[in-house]
Amino acid sequence: MEPKLIFEAKLKCPVCGNETLIARDYLYDAGEVGKLVLSNWECTSCNYKFRDVKPYETRGPKTLEFVVEKEEDLNVMVYRSPFAIVKIPELGIEIYPADASQGILSTVEGILEDFLENLGSLCQENDCHDVYEAKEGKRKFTLIIEDSSGLSFIKSEKVKITRSLSLSQTQP
Repeated sequence: MEPKLIFEAKLKCPVCGNETLIARDYLYDAGEVGKLVLSNWECTSCNYKFRDVKPYETRGPKTLEFVVEKEEDLNVMVYRSPFAIVKIPELGIEIYPADASQGILSTVEGILEDFLENLGSLCQENDCHDVYEAKEGKRKFTLIIEDSSGLSFIKSEKVKITRSLSLSQTQP
């Protein structure tokens, strides 16, 4: 299915303040993930851009567990919905969704890269040695995704999926 335009408007740009922000939202059927709303907004005055992918529907809570044992496992595709918690217990990583969280389609390695990038100067190579080793395939770890919407997936036959009546979305 081609994306279907479901919303189009000219809005006030949050950056330059002109009424030149062209906002377009599309409905897209992404198969296994379900229907998604793709937002593509761009200001014709200052070139501000906003891109977002949000689920249009939910499927019920589930937990995904994937044990990364070898370098090839780092290339496995992962979709983390905007409602999902990501945990890697062996590395002390816990990533909680925020109000403006976006869905991310990446690889296992991309999840680690994103974590390191978001920490920036807080995570010098020596301070996050375990994470760098994991990203290079030198350390075994478990990627856990707890998703209240049930939309997240890990594209591997090795993934263990547990369905749940409810998942805790509270931060420690």
